[in-house]
Amino acid sequence: MNRYLNMRVMPFVLFALLMLSLGLLSPLLFNLSGSAPVAKDGVLDLREWRWEDGQAVRLDGMWEFYWKELRDPDQFAVKSGTSPGTSPGAGLDSSVDSRAGSSADSHAGSSTDSSPSAGGERSSLTHVAVPGSWNGTVVGGSPIEGEGYATYRLRVLLPEPEQAQELALDIPTINTAYRLWINGRMTAAAGQVGTNAETSRPEFVPQLTIADRFASELDIVVQISNYDHQKGGIRQPIKLGLFQSVSREKELSAGFDTLLIGSLLIMGLYHLGLFAVRTKELSTLYFGIFCLLFSLRMMLLGEIVMTKLFPGFSWELELVLEYMTAALSLPVFILFFANLYPSESSRTVNMVFCVALLAYSGVLLALPPFLFTSALWVLQLLVVLGICYILSTVTLAFIRRREGGSLLLFSCFILAAAIINDMMYAHEWVKTTERMSAFGLLVFIFSQSLLLSMKLSRAYVNEEKLSAALTEMNSGLYEKIKERTGDLEQAYEALVLTNGELSRMVTSRSHLISNISHDLGTPLTTIQGYLEAILDGLVDTEEQRERYLRIIHSKVIGMDRLIEDLFQLSQLEARQVEFKKQPLTTERLIERLYQRYELDARNADIHYTLSIRGEAAQAGTFSTVNVDVERLHQVFGNLVANAIKFTPSGGMIQVDMIDNGAEMKVRVLDTGEGIGEDDLPYVFDRFYTSNKSRNSVTGGKGLGLSIAREIVEVHGGRIWIEHTAKGQGTIICFSLPAEKA
Repeated sequence: MNRYLNMRVMPFVLFALLMLSLGLLSPLLFNLSGSAPVAKDGVLDLREWRWEDGQAVRLDGMWEFYWKELRDPDQFAVKSGTSPGTSPGAGLDSSVDSRAGSSADSHAGSSTDSSPSAGGERSSLTHVAVPGSWNGTVVGGSPIEGEGYATYRLRVLLPEPEQAQELALDIPTINTAYRLWINGRMTAAAGQVGTNAETSRPEFVPQLTIADRFASELDIVVQISNYDHQKGGIRQPIKLGLFQSVSREKELSAGFDTLLIGSLLIMGLYHLGLFAVRTKELSTLYFGIFCLLFSLRMMLLGEIVMTKLFPGFSWELELVLEYMTAALSLPVFILFFANLYPSESSRTVNMVFCVALLAYSGVLLALPPFLFTSALWVLQLLVVLGICYILSTVTLAFIRRREGGSLLLFSCFILAAAIINDMMYAHEWVKTTERMSAFGLLVFIFSQSLLLSMKLSRAYVNEEKLSAALTEMNSGLYEKIKERTGDLEQAYEALVLTNGELSRMVTSRSHLISNISHDLGTPLTTIQGYLEAILDGLVDTEEQRERYLRIIHSKVIGMDRLIEDLFQLSQLEARQVEFKKQPLTTERLIERLYQRYELDARNADIHYTLSIRGEAAQAGTFSTVNVDVERLHQVFGNLVANAIKFTPSGGMIQVDMIDNGAEMKVRVLDTGEGIGEDDLPYVFDRFYTSNKSRNSVTGGKGLGLSIAREIVEVHGGRIWIEHTAKGQGTIICFSLPAEKA
């Protein structure tokens, strides 16, 4: 039933998408079908144009073009007193008029002459089509390349204004730096115009500039230089109109860009969130990445929102990101469809596209902008092949009646047509717009959102049906399951406790055996060597034999102490040691711990002090701790003994007890050698002897702090190194839970 309803609804959805796309494209189509005049021989006659209609006019047509010249407006001598009723071409001095009148159609209506300019120098006047790049324009009998500099000029004849009308120019990005004058006044600029690559600086900034209010003629002069892009010149149309109309159109354009960028960001983050919830759905991951990549790309096109957010954004980085986002979006888009329709796609083809486009992106980073813009055809070829592959995949899905195949096929065709239009526009094969892919992408996002909504709706319906069925099925079994579950939970808890005890015992025994074999091997080898020397008669004197026996005796005592420590540590780890806890106030406990080591510190000539602080201590209401005093003596004694060992004579050991009512914290601060940064993570590990100063010299085996940690953790506390530095002493702390008195 649901499938039947979906099939009935789908034609209406497709029709709505078609109407949406036509509605979005209608402003462009109306603009293309307008009957605006075009410039001829550098003059555009708008004396019959009705500004009151609110429609801006594109300054298209043949502009004056001066190659390898940066002419200022004052170099164009204009006759004074020229009336607006004069014919196009009037108002120039005689030399310019004579050149304009001898135009030849050597290059799309362009004309070239080498008569003297107003400044007395010989120059070449050519007429070039705007919009369009200057590449291929014939100057001096040969076509020019993209690198270089030139001056554009257009005279716009306006009707006599009945009242002050504020006109404005909508200036697009120009490749790649320019300065623009209107009637001798500089009104717009981007980058730095220069006569070579060193003096030129590129920049892409769309601008809106005000023209003269009362002028009957606009003399527009544009100086352009390009040394960073494969194509130079005015490649997009410049629009002239009433300020309200032009600014409104520019605001709408920026608003559409912002809408599309926001939609892409929301869709991208939403799909990444879906993937985070359900990581098996790789298609949501790839679509989310695609949306984020394309949102970044849209920030670099059209009104270039990126430069509005970051005015100092690098032009080269902007161009690299524009190309790279296009290159990386395609393999992600292909992988999206490959995961959506795995049976209709080829893993080999997917891999080929991914490798090719990743390689292209790597080369893109290594080349300067002029070179990689010249190789744009490579990327466009890969994009065309990728579009054909995607369309074939979606067509197969549609034929095989896969879910969402018809809707995706329709939206993919619209997106493909829009992308191909933009590529043709980049090569100046069509005169439409470079932003058609934005419209196609919006249609595709809408279709994907619709598919996602249908999929989630169907999942919710199925979940409701399954939930109802399970509720009915479980209604009679609920009581039995509840009863059995209680028994199982009790048995499980008992099993977990038993298993934990067994696991700790096994681990403890394993550690005990490995530790004994680890640290008893060396002294046993030493004892064996000394005994063999005595038995073999290598000891000549009674004094030497006695010295050997004393060494053996000390080794045996050390082994006995080591075995005792290992056994105690293993019992602590297995939680087999009985703790005789008793309640004590924090003040009484720290005094008992502190007093036992006063004599040891005094004998070592170390200043030994105690400080009691904390909220409870200041109020005189010390908290109570439940502890085994003798076990805590082991902890405290180990910390103080270590501090005494590594603190030189005349140093200081300070003990701080902090009682805040919920916790008792003990800090032991010494001014000794400190612990090296490399040794710090391992000081609580058993047998860690990398710190030569704290182990080899003093004969320690690295078990004291391990035992201390186990004792503190049994009390529900923790032990840590608060601060240490080589040669700056150490602060080691442990804390115990406390209760307010």
